[in-house]
Amino acid sequence: MRLIMKLATIILVLLVSCTSNDPIGSDQLNIEPVLLSLLDDDSALGMDGFGSNGDMDLDHEVGLESESELGRLLSDTLLYGQGYRVRFGRRISDKERSVEFEIDGDTAIGSVTYNIMGEFIVRVIDTTNLELIDSLGFSKEFSSYFYRNIRFVKEENLNSPEGYSWEIDAMTPLTGGTGDKVNISNVSVYALDSLLQIDELLYSFDIDESGELYIDRDNLPSYTSFDKILIQAEVINNGPEFTMDNSGVGEWVFINYGRSSMQRGRKRLQDLGLSFDQVANDNIHSGAMRVHGPGPNQVRGIFRTFYETIDLATLFVSDGGYNTSVWSIPYAVER
Repeated sequence: MRLIMKLATIILVLLVSCTSNDPIGSDQLNIEPVLLSLLDDDSALGMDGFGSNGDMDLDHEVGLESESELGRLLSDTLLYGQGYRVRFGRRISDKERSVEFEIDGDTAIGSVTYNIMGEFIVRVIDTTNLELIDSLGFSKEFSSYFYRNIRFVKEENLNSPEGYSWEIDAMTPLTGGTGDKVNISNVSVYALDSLLQIDELLYSFDIDESGELYIDRDNLPSYTSFDKILIQAEVINNGPEFTMDNSGVGEWVFINYGRSSMQRGRKRLQDLGLSFDQVANDNIHSGAMRVHGPGPNQVRGIFRTFYETIDLATLFVSDGGYNTSVWSIPYAVER
């Protein structure tokens, strides 16, 4: 009898142990597909729009709602040197994404990593005859890594059979690139008034905080259609610097914006001490732009920025390596 009682006790303990431990694993398996679905469906996230499917003008805009050409602040075409026009872009051949989740009660953190591979293309055009200058054009393969954290929370939802649902609560900027030669240390956005004078600081992001800087999903940086803004990006160039003129500037900075390969734009910022850039070669690149619209018949739209710095050896030397630093921060446009 005692032996039977001991066996019964052991079996009971094992059953209790299995009952208490098993749901943790099964919950994890049930929750992760839900979180992945939320990640895939959120227009603020992802890498779409980072590639251009070929070379493009330095300043361009494709498929976005814009005011008339007369409303542009600066010319679309940026000349480099005497009679040259530079075009560049990326053709992405493969994109790998991995996501690891850490679930703790009503909160989950998704660590997202991208490996982007493709071809970086540079073309130089002679503006006198619009022909390619073959000796200055080239392409090179590249591979870049990017990462961000996404925070999910479980919220009460009476319309759900479970009585709750998971939602994306916040995200860090997507950061990454290739190499450690150049880095972005700060991005700041200012409002410009009707006279193109700096009005107020709207947003500022520091690289030191980017790993822990969570941006509220319901409070993304927001702009009004066709307002004018000033963007400044502070960069670090660890050298050796390749320069093309007496300015001593060894890198270029761009803001890539949009949400797909068919809806995107690119704007070059400059560090030449001209216009809104106050000091030449102080590693603070500046540029003004007019915000695009949310889209025809749309009141609000969600888009992505890819702030990017590229060293000039990457752009102008075929065997000069590939060194970039990129931040991606989603934003909203309201009419």
